[in-house]
Amino acid sequence: MIFVVALNVCGHVFLKVGVNQVGDIAGRSIGEFALSSIANKYVILGLTGYVSSVGGYIVVLSKTHLSVAYPILMSTGYALVVLASFLFLKEPFGVLKWIGLALIMLGVILIGIKS
Repeated sequence: MIFVVALNVCGHVFLKVGVNQVGDIAGRSIGEFALSSIANKYVILGLTGYVSSVGGYIVVLSKTHLSVAYPILMSTGYALVVLASFLFLKEPFGVLKWIGLALIMLGVILIGIKS
């Protein structure tokens, strides 16, 4: 499961880096924006990571219950994307985000406990 989350998080971070380089869609056609995006190496890396994570998710689903896999993978991924955004993209990160991340991770732990 950790590998799937890592692929997903890296995919999102690379997509954001690529889109930052491509720039805003404002003033451009969707086609022009799409062509600029798919020509960007970070967008390609991001899409590769994201699509690969879906493949890994299918493998995880073959081995565990959806009610366990989905909450753990998605909430852990969400928390790590927020953290990676702070660390690598220098996005704002305040006390409320720290509290939110702690609550998310507490939820992951509770869901992951075998009942």
